Amino acid sequence: MKIKRWIALVLTAVMAVSVLTACGGSSGASGYLSNNEVNALLDTAGSDVQVVNNSTLNNAVRNAAAEVASSGSTSSVDKSVRNAMSWKASDIFGNLWNQILGSLGIIGPNIKVGVTAVVTEENLKSNTGAGGIANVGGNTTAIAPINTPEKFAAAMVLGADNSLGWLSDVSENRVRTTYSVAGSKAKTADGTVYWVFAMQVQIAS
Repeated sequence: MKIKRWIALVLTAVMAVSVLTACGGSSGASGYLSNNEVNALLDTAGSDVQVVNNSTLNNAVRNAAAEVASSGSTSSVDKSVRNAMSWKASDIFGNLWNQILGSLGIIGPNIKVGVTAVVTEENLKSNTGAGGIANVGGNTTAIAPINTPEKFAAAMVLGADNSLGWLSDVSENRVRTTYSVAGSKAKTADGTVYWVFAMQVQIAS
């Protein structure tokens, strides 16, 4: 009986070590944004915007992160997310203006535009990986430094809303702007850790 217990303990210890080793050394996609935390940061920044959950965007970003983890390359992220979300242009604001101004200012029933970003976790933590997104507009001072995934996502939303928030004002709230964000962590075989982000802006009249 004692031998069986001893064998069981040894097997349990071996399994525990194997699990820990796999977690620490293998590549893969893991870690996701907390929309609740993003919304709390937006509130802290004085914004009345709140992000909404978008399962399609979440899945698109997680799939793109999995591609980064397996390939070690970030070059396909934008195309992967854009195809999954059916976004047409590479520039969120250019796409929006083409649709609004191109139709003589008549906003269609459902305009969806989006943008992606990839940053290494190291650069994010040291606040050097924002790539200018955190500075396109909006009040990010209250949530600075932009050094967490949720802060980065909130900065993306604040920047976009700084440029698009006027639509609700000029239309006397007949135009609704909805923001969705998603983020997923990807670890490549060489140990580099990336965060893959995407934001969708949906405008409806």
